[in-house]
Amino acid sequence: MQIGKKREQVIFEWWQKGERTDSGATPEEWQPGGRVWAEVEQLRGRTLFAAQEANAETTARIRIRYRADIAAATGKTLRLRHGEVTYQLEGRPIDLGGRRTELELMCHEWV
Repeated sequence: MQIGKKREQVIFEWWQKGERTDSGATPEEWQPGGRVWAEVEQLRGRTLFAAQEANAETTARIRIRYRADIAAATGKTLRLRHGEVTYQLEGRPIDLGGRRTELELMCHEWV
């Protein structure tokens, strides 16, 4: 692991149930989690045209130090924010080398 490459700050957001309201509902929303140093690498970008509407999709690889809570996360429970960009996790994080020192997160974002 090369710690010098991890010079970007990434914020984790968890999908959680909020406080119970007076009506008895429990709203679900993204709650801010921790902030970590990461290496963010843009892999590719492409434009999709569907129903005469253009959408841009970018795929990124984000590498962070190993964290057990992040290693067990999925795209339904975790998303990442890097500046103004929100990334959705694709699949489970990858434990590089199986030594619990570094995680690789494959992500995509929609503009």
